[in-house]
Amino acid sequence: MRRRTRRAVDIDITPLLDVMFMLIIFFVLTTAFVRGALDIELPKGDAAPLESNELAVITVAKDSSILWNGEKVTLDSIAPRVREAVSRGGDILIEGDSAARYGSVAELLAELRGLGVKNVSLSFEDGAAGALK
Repeated sequence: MRRRTRRAVDIDITPLLDVMFMLIIFFVLTTAFVRGALDIELPKGDAAPLESNELAVITVAKDSSILWNGEKVTLDSIAPRVREAVSRGGDILIEGDSAARYGSVAELLAELRGLGVKNVSLSFEDGAAGALK
């Protein structure tokens, strides 16, 4: 009588590993984007929406740090960026956190005035922006 031998079952886990590595890459990239996000609480106000194609956004965060279009800068290094934006005909929008020091926003406005910027808009909570002249 012939005896049956059991054959070992092989499971191919290559597709499972591919999916797992793709998920790891996805989660690493999404946490990197979330970490860079700012939590800015804009003050309440009433203004008309700003309509502009070229818009340079200067953000004053809670800790009074200044960001130019999301990139951290100092007050001293902002001058060339402002001149370039104004020469292209762009508008300047200031997003000041309501918890930021008032003096930080005032210093920024004084710096912009010193650079010859005539029109600056302030962003409010409802997405509108009021123009300062």
